Amino acid sequence: MAEVETITVSLGVTQTRSLLQTVHAAYQTQISDLLLTALAQAIERWTGQPQLYVELEGHGRDSLSIDGLSIDSLESIDLSRTVGWFTTLFPVWLNLSSASAPGASIKTIKEQLRSIPPGFAFGLGRYLADVETQKQLRSIPRPTVRFNYLGQTDAVLGSQFGIAPEAIGAIRSPRGGRDVLLEINGLVWSNQLHFNWSYSRAIHRKSTIETLANDFMTALQTLIDHCLSPTAGGYTPSDFPLMAIDQAELDILLADLEEAQ
Repeated sequence: MAEVETITVSLGVTQTRSLLQTVHAAYQTQISDLLLTALAQAIERWTGQPQLYVELEGHGRDSLSIDGLSIDSLESIDLSRTVGWFTTLFPVWLNLSSASAPGASIKTIKEQLRSIPPGFAFGLGRYLADVETQKQLRSIPRPTVRFNYLGQTDAVLGSQFGIAPEAIGAIRSPRGGRDVLLEINGLVWSNQLHFNWSYSRAIHRKSTIETLANDFMTALQTLIDHCLSPTAGGYTPSDFPLMAIDQAELDILLADLEEAQ
């Protein structure tokens, strides 16, 4: 931990507002869809590989209902009166190999994310599922990159509270070890999206992480601009959960409907 350094990159106020409010109408997306698409594109530019193996971190306050995992009274657990986090960590494999244009990249990552069960399912399955499932889940290698979007801090704190400007000091012992090579944490504060990229200077050069962080922000800005353009837009199979259809079939169906009009 003593060798950890952090680089911060920020998105402008106008583009942050667009990311939070307007861009998602184009492809029926969530913020994480665009953030992870931009991350996959930045990593591809760095490594030359269209695949990204990343550990996603979440707050864990999701609906405790998991298809295919039987745990007594799971759905009756009420977290609404609890305090603190129920942090979830789970690996995700993202692949951009079939997409290059902004719209196609967004659709590809969106569908891959929609196919993933709730994050806490991975942690629960490692300890509470049947023995064979536990064994399989525990054998999965851990990613070397961790990503966490914390959300809108301004909206949570409201007008009565704010983030103190004073430094709080180290939150971890400098003698402690790190379980990932690259840790990426983002949040919206003072109407801007900020991302902290934490790395070990014993492993990566500062210039390397600066380039990677800036490439991520550039990719995100490009995706935002694309979604705001009048020609952008489209649906994916997850938008129609009652239909057993893939992207190619959906595109043909939508084209036929548009032609019929």
